[in-house]
Amino acid sequence: MPDNIIAPAGGIAFATDEVGGVHFPYAKLAFGADNSVIAVADSEGSRLPVTVQTLATTTRAYLYASGQRLTTAGAGQVRSTAVTASEVLLHASVRGFFRVGDSTVSASIGPGSIPLAVDEKFHLRLTSGQFISFIRDGASDGSLTIMPVA
Repeated sequence: MPDNIIAPAGGIAFATDEVGGVHFPYAKLAFGADNSVIAVADSEGSRLPVTVQTLATTTRAYLYASGQRLTTAGAGQVRSTAVTASEVLLHASVRGFFRVGDSTVSASIGPGSIPLAVDEKFHLRLTSGQFISFIRDGASDGSLTIMPVA
Protein backbone atom coordinates (compact mmCIF):
# COMPACT_ATOMS: atom_id res chain seq x y z
CA MET A 1 0.00 0.00 0.00
CA PRO A 2 1.43 3.44 -0.84
CA ASP A 3 2.62 5.75 1.94
CA ASN A 4 0.80 8.88 0.69
CA ILE A 5 -2.96 9.44 0.64
CA ILE A 6 -5.27 11.79 -1.28
CA ALA A 7 -7.68 13.96 0.72
CA PRO A 8 -11.22 13.14 -0.42
CA ALA A 9 -12.56 16.73 -0.44
CA GLY A 10 -9.96 18.57 -2.48
CA GLY A 11 -7.77 15.96 -4.09
CA ILE A 12 -4.66 17.23 -2.28
CA ALA A 13 -1.91 14.68 -1.53
CA PHE A 14 -0.71 14.33 2.10
CA ALA A 15 2.56 12.71 3.11
CA THR A 16 2.14 9.79 5.51
CA ASP A 17 3.97 6.75 6.76
CA GLU A 18 1.92 3.59 6.89
CA VAL A 19 2.65 1.43 9.94
CA GLY A 20 0.56 -1.69 10.51
CA GLY A 21 -2.20 -0.49 8.20
CA VAL A 22 -2.48 2.90 9.91
CA HIS A 23 -1.36 6.12 8.23
CA PHE A 24 0.66 8.51 10.37
CA PRO A 25 0.90 12.00 8.84
CA TYR A 26 4.26 13.65 8.33
CA ALA A 27 4.43 17.27 9.45
CA LYS A 28 7.05 19.99 9.23
CA LEU A 29 7.81 22.05 12.31
CA ALA A 30 7.74 25.83 12.26
CA PHE A 31 7.89 28.61 14.82
CA GLY A 32 7.71 32.38 14.88
CA ALA A 33 5.71 35.38 15.99
CA ASP A 34 2.04 35.80 15.09
CA ASN A 35 1.52 35.87 11.29
CA SER A 36 5.09 34.75 10.57
CA VAL A 37 6.67 31.34 10.05
CA ILE A 38 10.25 30.13 10.34
CA ALA A 39 10.56 26.56 9.07
CA VAL A 40 12.72 24.43 11.32
CA ALA A 41 15.96 23.37 9.67
CA ASP A 42 19.47 22.50 10.78
CA SER A 43 20.86 25.95 10.02
CA GLU A 44 21.55 29.13 11.98
CA GLY A 45 18.31 31.02 12.70
CA SER A 46 16.12 28.04 11.76
CA ARG A 47 16.75 25.76 14.73
CA LEU A 48 14.11 25.49 17.43
CA PRO A 49 14.71 28.24 19.99
CA VAL A 50 15.74 26.37 23.13
CA THR A 51 17.17 27.88 26.30
CA VAL A 52 19.61 25.62 28.14
CA GLN A 53 19.78 26.23 31.87
CA THR A 54 23.20 25.94 33.44
CA LEU A 55 23.15 23.97 36.67
CA ALA A 56 25.21 25.00 39.64
CA THR A 57 28.47 23.12 39.89
CA THR A 58 29.34 24.09 43.44
CA THR A 59 28.76 21.99 46.51
CA ARG A 60 27.00 23.48 49.51
CA ALA A 61 28.79 23.29 52.84
CA TYR A 62 27.28 22.00 56.05
CA LEU A 63 28.64 23.93 59.02
CA TYR A 64 29.03 21.11 61.54
CA ALA A 65 30.82 23.27 64.11
CA SER A 66 27.91 25.70 64.40
CA GLY A 67 25.17 23.07 64.47
CA GLN A 68 22.90 22.28 67.41
CA ARG A 69 21.57 19.00 68.78
CA LEU A 70 18.28 19.03 70.65
CA THR A 71 17.90 15.91 72.82
CA THR A 72 14.49 14.91 74.09
CA ALA A 73 14.05 13.77 77.67
CA GLY A 74 10.52 12.57 78.21
CA ALA A 75 7.39 13.79 76.51
CA GLY A 76 8.18 17.54 76.64
CA GLN A 77 9.37 19.65 73.74
CA VAL A 78 12.88 21.08 73.44
CA ARG A 79 13.87 24.39 71.84
CA SER A 80 17.04 25.50 70.07
CA THR A 81 18.96 28.68 70.68
CA ALA A 82 18.55 31.31 67.94
CA VAL A 83 19.58 29.80 64.60
CA THR A 84 21.96 32.14 62.80
CA ALA A 85 21.45 30.77 59.28
CA SER A 86 18.91 31.15 56.50
CA GLU A 87 18.95 27.45 55.62
CA VAL A 88 19.46 24.38 57.79
CA LEU A 89 19.47 20.62 57.45
CA LEU A 90 17.37 18.91 60.10
CA HIS A 91 18.02 15.27 61.01
CA ALA A 92 15.75 13.42 63.42
CA SER A 93 16.92 10.30 65.24
CA VAL A 94 13.34 9.56 66.38
CA ARG A 95 9.90 10.25 64.96
CA GLY A 96 8.80 13.71 66.04
CA PHE A 97 7.37 17.10 65.13
CA PHE A 98 9.05 20.48 64.79
CA ARG A 99 7.95 24.09 64.56
CA VAL A 100 9.85 27.29 63.70
CA GLY A 101 9.21 30.67 65.33
CA ASP A 102 10.31 33.18 67.95
CA SER A 103 11.87 32.39 71.33
CA THR A 104 8.53 31.12 72.68
CA VAL A 105 7.82 28.65 69.84
CA SER A 106 6.52 25.30 71.02
CA ALA A 107 6.18 22.13 68.93
CA SER A 108 3.22 19.83 69.43
CA ILE A 109 2.25 16.41 68.17
CA GLY A 110 -0.25 17.04 65.41
CA PRO A 111 -1.55 20.07 63.51
CA GLY A 112 0.62 23.18 63.52
CA SER A 113 3.91 21.29 63.64
CA ILE A 114 5.76 19.49 60.84
CA PRO A 115 6.32 15.72 61.21
CA LEU A 116 9.71 14.07 60.76
CA ALA A 117 10.22 10.32 60.43
CA VAL A 118 13.02 8.37 62.10
CA ASP A 119 16.33 9.18 60.35
CA GLU A 120 14.65 11.73 58.06
CA LYS A 121 16.71 14.61 56.71
CA PHE A 122 14.86 17.83 55.90
CA HIS A 123 16.19 21.05 54.33
CA LEU A 124 14.51 24.14 55.75
CA ARG A 125 14.75 27.84 54.88
CA LEU A 126 14.13 30.17 57.80
CA THR A 127 14.84 33.71 58.93
CA SER A 128 18.14 34.02 60.75
CA GLY A 129 17.47 34.45 64.47
CA GLN A 130 14.44 32.14 64.59
CA PHE A 131 14.16 29.17 66.94
CA ILE A 132 13.25 25.54 66.28
CA SER A 133 11.20 23.51 68.73
CA PHE A 134 11.05 19.68 68.59
CA ILE A 135 8.94 17.05 70.35
CA ARG A 136 9.27 13.28 70.03
CA ASP A 137 6.31 11.15 68.95
CA GLY A 138 6.85 7.87 70.79
CA ALA A 139 8.31 6.40 73.95
CA SER A 140 12.00 6.61 73.03
CA ASP A 141 14.14 9.66 73.61
CA GLY A 142 16.14 10.92 70.67
CA SER A 143 17.47 14.04 69.07
CA LEU A 144 17.04 16.60 66.34
CA THR A 145 20.27 17.84 64.77
CA ILE A 146 20.15 21.34 63.26
CA MET A 147 22.95 21.87 60.75
CA PRO A 148 23.42 25.31 59.11
CA VAL A 149 23.96 25.22 55.33
CA ALA A 150 26.31 27.65 53.59
